[in-house]
Amino acid sequence: MISPRTGNEYRAEIIPELKVISTGSIEEVDGKYRYSIVDTTKSLEYAIKVETKVDVKFGMVLVFKNVRGGATARGGWYSADSVQVVPRNA
Repeated sequence: MISPRTGNEYRAEIIPELKVISTGSIEEVDGKYRYSIVDTTKSLEYAIKVETKVDVKFGMVLVFKNVRGGATARGGWYSADSVQVVPRNA
């Protein structure tokens, strides 16, 4: 893969679909949106950046498509192609 930000080539595993819980926090960063989420299956809390904006509330279930990321000196980065809210009855 090629980083759109730096132009550097990198290798990353892609998770086709990741279902997580929203903390209710979203912030705009560099024209994209960073969602703070909790992955209850792995007991992890992190943020995923995506171009799509959806309104979120604490406890909402979100599905991110094609999630990728990696370690950095400051912790790590995660991005996805898209995000959708999972309806409560799903």
